[in-house]
Amino acid sequence: MDTAGENPNSMVSGGRSRRFDSTATRVASRGGRRRVSRAVVPAVAACLVLGACGGGDDDKSAKDTDTSAVTPKSGGTVTVAMASDMRSMDPFGALSNSYTDNTRLNAVYDSLFWHEAKTGKVMPQIGESLVPDPGNASWTLKIKPNVKFSDGSPYDAAAVKFTWDEHAAPARKSYQAGTIQAIGSTEVVDPTTLRITLKGPNANFDHIVASNLSFIVSPTAYRKDPAAFSRNPVGAGPYTFKEWSNGDHMTFVKNPTYWQGPGKPYADSVVFKIIQDSTQALETVFSGSADMKVSVNAEDPVKAKQKGLETKTVTIIGGESLYFNNKRAPFDDPRARRAVQLALDADEVNKISFSGNGTPTRSIFPPDSPLVDSGTETVQRTDRAEAQRLLNELAAEGKPLDFTYSIPQNANAAKTAEYIMTQLLALKNIAVKIAPMPIAAFQTDIVINKNYQAAMFSYYLSDAEPGLYVNLFSTSPNNYLMYANPAVDQNLEKARTTNDAAQRKAAYTAVAAQLKQDAALWTYQSSVVTGFHRSVIVGMVLTNDGMVLMDRIGLKG
Repeated sequence: MDTAGENPNSMVSGGRSRRFDSTATRVASRGGRRRVSRAVVPAVAACLVLGACGGGDDDKSAKDTDTSAVTPKSGGTVTVAMASDMRSMDPFGALSNSYTDNTRLNAVYDSLFWHEAKTGKVMPQIGESLVPDPGNASWTLKIKPNVKFSDGSPYDAAAVKFTWDEHAAPARKSYQAGTIQAIGSTEVVDPTTLRITLKGPNANFDHIVASNLSFIVSPTAYRKDPAAFSRNPVGAGPYTFKEWSNGDHMTFVKNPTYWQGPGKPYADSVVFKIIQDSTQALETVFSGSADMKVSVNAEDPVKAKQKGLETKTVTIIGGESLYFNNKRAPFDDPRARRAVQLALDADEVNKISFSGNGTPTRSIFPPDSPLVDSGTETVQRTDRAEAQRLLNELAAEGKPLDFTYSIPQNANAAKTAEYIMTQLLALKNIAVKIAPMPIAAFQTDIVINKNYQAAMFSYYLSDAEPGLYVNLFSTSPNNYLMYANPAVDQNLEKARTTNDAAQRKAAYTAVAAQLKQDAALWTYQSSVVTGFHRSVIVGMVLTNDGMVLMDRIGLKG
């Protein structure tokens, strides 16, 4: 899980910018007094990811273009625009459940399994099967035989075990530390078989692997120099790493020993070009200086279609949100969280920040999600009178609401923050400091250190398991909300241990109801991932978390 502009926390978007003070903007209203100061700060695009902003469509009846079954020609270079650079090319330090990083990781590592966008089903790639024993407490992973890493070493069960053990090592500080906690032990049965014993039954463990644990490193290469591996990765993917120019581009070239044979991949090379501003990225694709991009900017689907580009969209769990630190004052008091939620309106954010082209929401679940009852909401409905009553109540107890709202430095984040500032400014007994931050600092504070009071955050979850569990379970290292509710923990456990669809739905519906009651976070834009590209690109398969399968894409013959 992981930001807006493209998205604040998983990435960011461009768009027309309003500018905020480079250190902070102070907004105070106590007893009717108000003051606002502003200066200039550059707009940048960035990415964290847990996941982030939603997408819209100028023609709701328009259908996405499907070129997934078209076979590309051999040769040429595919250029992909990316909203941000990567912090690491190993799967421990990369945001490997983020659509931004996943495509680049898939190029060099390929995947054990992946999620099909239309169905959410787990699909095999290098992995052949992943099946549970009765009771779902242990699973058996089978991988394809005779697969090799690009350094010639075997891609086998021992390599999978090695990679997963590294995720679990505290010194590695892996982003998948919360995910890997589900595994008690692993045993190499034979070169193609790994026996997995879980700490508790999980009927949906295959979704965990597909979402978070599918990129496997060469143990041989990694052991030589773990520190250098993050910039010199070795995997079994369709491409091998060639060069990395910080903040500008990454280049990968065709893997001559790729396990699917000399016919794949189709392109000779792929270049990932960093273009932080989403408007500039769209124009770059339109002009032909890049071929494609995967975006979470709410306006990109509309603009891309207007320019005649081909599009593919995926709607998943999550959304662009206002995160509260549920354990830190003032938001350790649920009344403070409710007051802020009740003062805000998702439809107004859509008009102001996304020109009405986004997909406003009142739930972390898509409207047609089979995981919850129809109409399920996870946020409080707008009620400014009740918001003021709660603020007055807090002030009467000597606790007038005063907090810092952290945002990434980008245009859409600034526009949304200005809306929030304006709405809260209209109320009494509240003070807000808007703090724009460079994306690296923002990521460190929110994701790594959890050092914030309130923050703009976006997250994209390809499946409820493990996404909701690792983000909401009270003891999870990836619980960035610092949220803890025993009833939610209990229902998250029920949902992951059952094979019964009705029981799973009941459990997640109960989780949603408790999130709404606790006002744990305010989600206002749906998670819609859009891939847009020139007609020269064919064979694009967009997975359920926005990853592009790099063994299948190429140039039209």
